[in-house]
Amino acid sequence: MGSRKGVPNKTTRYDTDILPRLSDIKEWLMQGDTVREICKKLAISPDTWYRYCKDHETLSELVNMGRSVLCNEVEKSLLKLCTGYDYEELKTIVEEDKNGKKRTRIEKIKRHQPPSAQAISFFLRNRMPEEWAEKKEFILDTSQNEQARKKLFIQMINGELDAETEATGYQDEQPGTNDDYIQ
Repeated sequence: MGSRKGVPNKTTRYDTDILPRLSDIKEWLMQGDTVREICKKLAISPDTWYRYCKDHETLSELVNMGRSVLCNEVEKSLLKLCTGYDYEELKTIVEEDKNGKKRTRIEKIKRHQPPSAQAISFFLRNRMPEEWAEKKEFILDTSQNEQARKKLFIQMINGELDAETEATGYQDEQPGTNDDYIQ
């Protein structure tokens, strides 16, 4: 079967299966559903999903907006974990009186969630990696050491040095003594 372009008023699967479910798709995206989960709910393949996103601007914008809302919610939650927050906890208490009659009362308890060191670390490493990255890159200039090694190697080849002792620079030290390093 050839291309559908130029065929007037032909209803596509996108029109029947996707357009009526755009509000559902938006909700699923905001809840964090994966492409695979959404495709399963829509009974389409991931390839079809990506083609629809590419071919239909409405769906593409909806996907971007849904993911953006989810990311903003996650960022707010991370910030709350970094700074700490207060919340109310409801506790249901069932009491029995002298006559055996049960009464239920609800008690509100205010609690505080302190800041999370792990969340703070994650936030700082990702927002300010230059200052907080665990792995810092150090660039050492070893060109002088390399030149000195080459010079020693040439001296050894020419027979000017004893390869075992003089190249290491430890010929005068006794094994196991570190007198030169004690201050």
